[in-house]
Amino acid sequence: MSKQFTLKYPGDKSGLISKIKSTIGDKGTFAGDEQKGQFEGSTPVGNFEGSYAINGDDINITIDKKPFLVSHDRIKDEFEKALKKV
Repeated sequence: MSKQFTLKYPGDKSGLISKIKSTIGDKGTFAGDEQKGQFEGSTPVGNFEGSYAINGDDINITIDKKPFLVSHDRIKDEFEKALKKV
């Protein structure tokens, strides 16, 4: 079951995309641009995958698959932390 959430990011989107790509690195795959894309990766407790769409300063993130032991709130928290680093 997919879960969606929205995060605000008023900064430069092309810089954001390149930093996301480098953050994922060899832990997963990322395909996308400043409008939309998909990602997937692995954690010690399982794989995750999802997609995103950028509309102005809003980043709409959809998680399609996640490890059973990881809550959607935890995933959202990790995205928020990652956006603060960029």
